[in-house]
Amino acid sequence: MTRTIAACLAACVLTLTACGNESDWGTVTEAAGERQRVECRGTVTPAVVLVHGIGDRAGSASWSEVLDLLPDDRRVCRYDRPGAGDSPAPRASGRDGTALAAELDAVVAEAGAPVVLAGHSFGSYPVLIYTAAHRDRVAGVVLVDGVDPAFGLLPALGAGSWADVSMAKEGLALETVERQARDAVARPDVFAGLPLTVLRRGENATDAWIAAQQRLAGLSPRGELRVADGAGHQIPADDPDAVVAAITRS
Repeated sequence: MTRTIAACLAACVLTLTACGNESDWGTVTEAAGERQRVECRGTVTPAVVLVHGIGDRAGSASWSEVLDLLPDDRRVCRYDRPGAGDSPAPRASGRDGTALAAELDAVVAEAGAPVVLAGHSFGSYPVLIYTAAHRDRVAGVVLVDGVDPAFGLLPALGAGSWADVSMAKEGLALETVERQARDAVARPDVFAGLPLTVLRRGENATDAWIAAQQRLAGLSPRGELRVADGAGHQIPADDPDAVVAAITRS
């Protein structure tokens, strides 16, 4: 199983006017007491918010190929979580799923709810937690080789302990985040009727990983499991067309 999970998100060109300092891309905005770089483009709704994974090199740049294939007029927002990508390090360590949801909610506000949430790898956790908390703001969900909370982040990353998980400068309380993600998927009322597409890798997928992806798709009666044949864990780079097709269907 792939051990290095570079995060993803797509690019955007419309600079946000929230409080913050403009830089090479987007604007550093305040979210839940922390700063994160956010950028959006386009006007056609429902908007898409891209949520990246975890790792020392994690960030929204890994969605670049996907963004290039999305229509220029589609409303799309990307962001780097505090301490990841081009965002400043968080002021406080030990951020949990509630903080991740609040940071994501700030992006959803810029995008314009309801939105389609697309999460890659660990990015499935913020997406699931946020959806459970704000179902009315979510039009659809796309999980791109996302981590099933029942499978667990440690085996997904090939890590022996929480201390072994690389997370740049995010300072997340990962064990707590995973528990909150498990609580989120334990609420079938939240996901009932939700358009949900799970896109799993076609290469190096163990039976346990395939079963985990099937569980994710089963969260909603409208869930669909699709396979990116020939793609590894980094589906946004390996097969961006498959990701765009999944987003378009949501």
